[in-house]
Amino acid sequence: MRGAVFLLCLFFSATSFAESDWHTWGAVVTTGNFISPGTGMDFWMEGQGRFNDDTSRFNQGIVRAALGYRLAPRTTVWAGYGFIPNSPRNRRDKVIEHRAWQQLTWRPENPIHGFSLSSRTRLEQRTIEGFDDLGWRFRQFVKMTHPLPNSELLYWSFWDEIFLNFDDTDWGANSGVDQNRIFGGIGIKVASKTKFEIGYMHQFVKRERRDDAHNHILSFTVLHRF
Repeated sequence: MRGAVFLLCLFFSATSFAESDWHTWGAVVTTGNFISPGTGMDFWMEGQGRFNDDTSRFNQGIVRAALGYRLAPRTTVWAGYGFIPNSPRNRRDKVIEHRAWQQLTWRPENPIHGFSLSSRTRLEQRTIEGFDDLGWRFRQFVKMTHPLPNSELLYWSFWDEIFLNFDDTDWGANSGVDQNRIFGGIGIKVASKTKFEIGYMHQFVKRERRDDAHNHILSFTVLHRF
């Protein structure tokens, strides 16, 4: 108990010296077999909308698409592209990011102590319109789910993702830790191949020339598998 209180004190003392905001993020992610199940090819399509300033204004959109090849029943390699329009505070013009990305997704065959695990390792190459530099970023995502007692439809969902920049860029990326996101919430099996997850996400953003950011986010995601 004392350890938990100590950790809470550390958290609130850290956030008291940081910029914080309330956001709402929504996402739809669709994956499935490309052409036919026997080809070993999968597709990934994703759309996101993010709102900041206490959810009062549009901040960022994401459109991502990729093709994947299944190395094994639960292991897939992917390559794709993302288009990311941003609407920063105090700027009339949008900031447009183009992002090539590759990733490896994996999950074990059986649950571990009742928890189903999944892993996503992603490498991104980022460019911003109007700038020259190419930014390389590494992301590691680990997710755990666990059924709620006496329920076939509801489950707990927990995940964490860390972001690391490999280089400095002329558009503001700095090498080292970029951000971390941690999520906890509830999942609902809406249909045999469709899930809906909603919960709280904490986003830590590392900044060089101003206070770090600690954002509190209402996150909801629709996951569909064809």
